[in-house]
This record gives sequence, structure tokens and C-alpha cells, in this order.
Amino acid sequence: MIARRLGESVSRQLGQPIVVENRPGAQGVVASRALTKAANDGYTLLLGTNSTHAASIYLFSKPGYDPVKDFTPIMRFTTNPLVLCVRADSNIDSLKAFIEHGKTHSGQMNYGAGNTGSLVATHLLTTQAGFDAQAVNYAGNAVAVNDFLAGRLDFMVTDPMIIKQFVESGQVRMLGLTSRKKLPLFPELAPIADLGLPDYEYASWIGLFGPAQLPADITQKLYAAFSDALASQEAQQYLNSIGMIAADLPPATFGDFVKDQIQVWGHLTSAAGLVAQ
Repeated sequence: MIARRLGESVSRQLGQPIVVENRPGAQGVVASRALTKAANDGYTLLLGTNSTHAASIYLFSKPGYDPVKDFTPIMRFTTNPLVLCVRADSNIDSLKAFIEHGKTHSGQMNYGAGNTGSLVATHLLTTQAGFDAQAVNYAGNAVAVNDFLAGRLDFMVTDPMIIKQFVESGQVRMLGLTSRKKLPLFPELAPIADLGLPDYEYASWIGLFGPAQLPADITQKLYAAFSDALASQEAQQYLNSIGMIAADLPPATFGDFVKDQIQVWGHLTSAAGLVAQ
């Protein structure tokens, strides 16, 4: 959806049609492998994430690519915080109450995790809060939410857009935001770091990559076009509406960011007890 939205503007700027091809599988690893085989002419690009370019090397014993050597970073598009929530019928009405309940019921609460982001963000939360909770793995957070609403899960740390309709219908209560920066979709929701866990912070991200050794002039041309598209009022409003935050980083800075994220995710996946498959 993001690729299509930004692609419409970029297509007009560059005079080239942009076709979005879905390559699902292994949290983006399948699509990433495909890009490594593409010509470095700027006509084949990848919408990558912290999963494809940071977590993958720790989650898959043979991802089939090097997230630094096999790609050319073009730009970061967004950062994407998650939301800690309980059902509205829960007696837990604040982060403080959540932590107190967790400590008195350590090891007894469970939560749904449909991707590595939710799993890691939740593990960091419970670790810093000082209690244990049981993860229940799902094929995706949207699937996990069904069990959460049905009462089979105690809480979730999940994507804002997945939970939005249930917040608005009064079925779900939000307790805090994983990022330090507030989310336009839920402007009243305070960061968890401001509510009692000052060291807590988590946000995933989305960015654009080309094949390795993409010429500098092509990289810059693509960056300029996508950066203009991201800065438009239409794009900003759209990202706000789906619970994301526009966070433009140019090629060199984005490349340094990815290298740093690889180190960060090494610590995160280790702390969450994730083992490469």
C-alpha cells in the first residue's frame, strides 16, 4: 500500500510506470533474495524493513543474502510504533496497574505475537517491568487479535491500524505507545517511556533499497523523487491514518542506520530468546 501511494507520485516525476509486485514469504526474505539477483540499473527496488535487513540474519540460519553488502540503501520512509493494549472489560486501566498485575501474576499472563516486532517489543516490556509472560505465536497480528478479543489472550503489543477499529468500538483499551514520539493516529496516547518505564523504546521501520553497487547518480535521483513524494501532504496524512510516522533518511544516513539496527536487533533477538531456524 505504501509503495503504491508513493509510487503514484514518483511515477509522474520520473515519467516511468511503477509496478508493485508482492513477493510474500519468510518475513520478506523471499523478496530480498529476489532483489539481489536484479540488475543494478535502478528499475528493480525493494521495500525492506527491520525484519529483512536486521532481524533476518538472526532468525534464519541461511537468509541467502548479506543485508549490507548485497543492497544499496536509498532512503528510510517510516518508523512504526506499536500499542500496548488490554480488553476494555479488563480491570487493568493504566501501565502502572498493568505492571502491578504482571508482577503478582508473573508467568500466568499470555499475549499474542504475530511477528518478530510484537514478540521483541513485548519481551522488552515485560523484562523491564520485572515479570514473565507467555508468548503465543500466530501467523500474523490480525489473527492474534481475534483470540485476544475472544478472551484467550490477556494483552497484546500490536500494530495501531489492526487495533484501531476495536479501540473506537470500545472493545479495547490502550495503555501506552512503544515509541518515544507520539503517534498522530492516537495523539492522546502517551509513550510507555513517559508512564513509568523511562528506558523503554521500540519502533520498527520501512525503507527503500536497490541492488548492490547501484550507481550514485541513480541512487540520488530515486532518493529525490521518493523524498518529495514522502514530504507531500497527501502522503503525510495517509501515513498518519495508518499509524505510521514519516521519517525520511537519505542514502548515506540510512545506510549507517541499517548497520546500527543490525547490532540493535542482535541484542533484541537474543534478549527475546529467538533462535535462528
